[in-house]
Amino acid sequence: MEKTTIRHLQGLNDLIADAVDAGVTRTEQIHRSIARRPYAVLERISPMAAPVRTIEFVQTTITGSVYWTIRLATRVSGVVVSQVLERLDTRAS
Repeated sequence: MEKTTIRHLQGLNDLIADAVDAGVTRTEQIHRSIARRPYAVLERISPMAAPVRTIEFVQTTITGSVYWTIRLATRVSGVVVSQVLERLDTRAS
């Protein structure tokens, strides 16, 4: 494989990782915003306020963990692809 092609693939790998990260971040923001609405309404009912906050905390923690895992998997995949491309680049020398 030619060095120019490998460099293009490395750039594409970086671009994909950045795009996925940005997309996941924006999706998480929208998700949190939508999920917040019913909690805000339910918190106004005094006897329900404390349990609602607890449930929201649990839901937000789980959701955040899922998005974090997606970001981590994207980074790990990017590193693996980058290492493969580096090996191909070494062989092309």
